[in-house]
Amino acid sequence: MADLRLTACADLGLMYDIEQQRYPAELTALATRERTLAHYRGCASVGYEIDGVAAGGAIFDGHELHLAVLPQYHGRWAWLLKPTLDWLFAQCDPVRVRIEQDNTRCIRFMDSGGWERVAEDPQYITYLLSSSAPHVFRRRRAAR
Repeated sequence: MADLRLTACADLGLMYDIEQQRYPAELTALATRERTLAHYRGCASVGYEIDGVAAGGAIFDGHELHLAVLPQYHGRWAWLLKPTLDWLFAQCDPVRVRIEQDNTRCIRFMDSGGWERVAEDPQYITYLLSSSAPHVFRRRRAAR
């Protein structure tokens, strides 16, 4: 099994590099690396490290959670989600998370995990995450 751990803070540059590949050039021309790093600097964050390599992380900007993981670690980083949620709920509980409508993999995970959909628009589905909600990690713990 891989060595997975949270680090004290996310590598914001790495997270930008991961995310900017998903967006059109006209958007990244406005949301430049420098502007984005300046915007998120000072926000609470944790990094993801897999086998000693920075693999992504999570940022909480006071309103929303932002996750980014290098594609080669998709599926492997999932073991870090529970400690990420513990960290997140220490920042804010409950919290809303917006998932882009085209992120079908994440939407399937959120729906099957028991997270509550609280809003939808053409671009996003918004979920309410709470430490007391009957989500996937609470159900697994209760089953033991």
